[in-house]
Amino acid sequence: GPSAMARCALALAALVLGPLVAEALQPVPRAFAPRCFHGASSTPGNTPLRRRGPRILASAAGATSTSTAPSLKPYLERLVAGESLSKEDAKEVCGAILQGADQLQVASLLMLMRRNGETPAEVAGFVAAMKDACVPVSVAGKLLDIVGTGGDGAHTINISTAAAILAAACGCKTAKAGNRSVSSKCGSADVLEALGVAIDLSADQVGTCVEKSGVGFMYAPVNHPAMRLVAPIRKALGVRSVFNLLGPMTNAAGAQHVVIGVFTEDLMDIMANSLMEIGNIDHGVVIHGVGLDEISPLGPASILEIRNVAPAGEPKQYEKSSWRYDPEDVGIPRCTIEDLRGGDAEENAKMLREALAGGEHTDAKRDSVVLNAGFGNYVFGLADSVEDGIALARETLTKGTALETLDTWIATTQDIAADGSS
Repeated sequence: GPSAMARCALALAALVLGPLVAEALQPVPRAFAPRCFHGASSTPGNTPLRRRGPRILASAAGATSTSTAPSLKPYLERLVAGESLSKEDAKEVCGAILQGADQLQVASLLMLMRRNGETPAEVAGFVAAMKDACVPVSVAGKLLDIVGTGGDGAHTINISTAAAILAAACGCKTAKAGNRSVSSKCGSADVLEALGVAIDLSADQVGTCVEKSGVGFMYAPVNHPAMRLVAPIRKALGVRSVFNLLGPMTNAAGAQHVVIGVFTEDLMDIMANSLMEIGNIDHGVVIHGVGLDEISPLGPASILEIRNVAPAGEPKQYEKSSWRYDPEDVGIPRCTIEDLRGGDAEENAKMLREALAGGEHTDAKRDSVVLNAGFGNYVFGLADSVEDGIALARETLTKGTALETLDTWIATTQDIAADGSS
C-alpha cells in the first residue's frame, strides 16, 4: 500500500485543492493525518487551514526530503504563489521526479499544478523529460497511434485497441502505446495479452514487429521504466494529475499521426495545445465523445483537429479547428452504453475478435471500432475525409482483413519472442 509519507501528502493536498477534489481524494487514515487535522478547522491565530494549506504543504515538503534527486522546493514555492513553470523548468522538474524525488514533494507539486491549471508549456516540459528517459522504438516512416487517456469509468470493450488493429489492416503503419488497466477492468496490455500478443517485447523487437506485421505494441513499463517511481504516488493520490495527460503524448516510436481520446471535454484544449507546443505531430485529432475517451454511436463527438501546414523541412506551423461529428451522418444508429460494455481481459479478448471478424453484420461495438479506425485513416492520410476513412474501415472489416491482421500480429510477436532477438 501507499507509504505513510504518501498518505500524509493526501491530507496536505486536500488543503491545496479544497473542494475541487475533496470528495475524490482517498480517505486518509487518522493515524497518518497531521495533528492539526483532528477535528480542528483553524490553526492558532484563527487563520483558516484552507488558506494556510499551500504554505504548510510547501514547508512540509521541503522539510521531509531524504531523496538524492534534486529538491523540488524552489518550484513548490513558485507554484504556491500561483506562478506557472516554463517548459525548461517543467522538464527539470519531471526529470527530478523520474530520478526518484521525495514522494511528498512530488505529490505536493502535482496537486499544486492541478490547482493552478497545467499549461501547455508545463505539459510539453514533462513530455520532453519523459522522452529523455524513454527507451525509444525505431521505425522508419509515418506512424499512427490511436490512444485514449482512460478514466471515463465506462468499462467498455477496448475500442481504441481494436481500432488500431483495424487501421493497420487498412494500411496505416501503427505503433500502439498502452499499459495494463488503471481505472478500467481491462487495459490494452491486458486484452492483447489475453489474445496471445507477446506484450513485453524489447524496443528493438517492437520495431521489427511493426516492420513485419504493420502493427506493434509498446508496453509502458518497457519503454518508460522510470514511471515505476511515480506509480505509487499516483495511486495514493487517486485523482487526475499531469501524468494522466502524458501517456498519449509520449509514444516511444514518435508517432506523427494520432487519434487521442480524452475522458472529459475540459482536457481537449490543453491536450491539443500541448501537442502543438511539443511539435512532433503532423496531423492529429483530440476527441471527446459523450462521456467516453473515443467516438461512439452514443452521440455526437467533439473534435479538435491540428494539422501541420508548413512545407516539408520547415518548422511546424499548425492549423487548429474544432467541430462536432455525428455518427448518424454516416448511417450509424444510436446505441446505449450497455451496448458497448466489456468485461475482464478474457471477455474483452473474445468480444474484440468478434468485433474484428469479417462479414456485413454490425452492432454498436463494431460501429465504434469502425468510427475510430476511420479517423485514424483520415489523419494518417489514407483518406481525404473522415467519411472516406470510415468507408475504408468498414470495407476492410467486412472483408475479414482486420482479424487476419490480428492473427498475423499475434504470430509475429510470438515468433520474435521465441527467437529472443530483433
